[in-house]
Amino acid sequence: ELVGVAHETGLDELRGIVGNAAAIEAYRAGTLPFPDGAILVKLAWKHVQSTEFEPAFVPGPATTVQVMVKDSKRYSSTGGWGFGRFIDGRPVDEAQHQTCFGCHAAGVKQHDFVFTRLAP
Repeated sequence: ELVGVAHETGLDELRGIVGNAAAIEAYRAGTLPFPDGAILVKLAWKHVQSTEFEPAFVPGPATTVQVMVKDSKRYSSTGGWGFGRFIDGRPVDEAQHQTCFGCHAAGVKQHDFVFTRLAP
């Protein structure tokens, strides 16, 4: 189910963030930390100018799929979250897990390391 959308200006990306039932229930209830089993997935595309409506931007080529999985025992050293990043359907190296957590820890520790808020 859709959690929210984002536009990353530095990477010129449009992003759609979806979550499984456990994540959506936690968002709606305002539950922090998220429960084990919550999964968030970010789908990203380059944004390109619409050929049909000049002021609009639309998804272009896909760039990445990024995944967060809440498992407080398995990922205890990274706030209970496992991180993965895939390009062209292939996982990026294992170091990506620590790279992702560094940004999440610096920016949204108080929100259980999750940037995306539920769209109203």
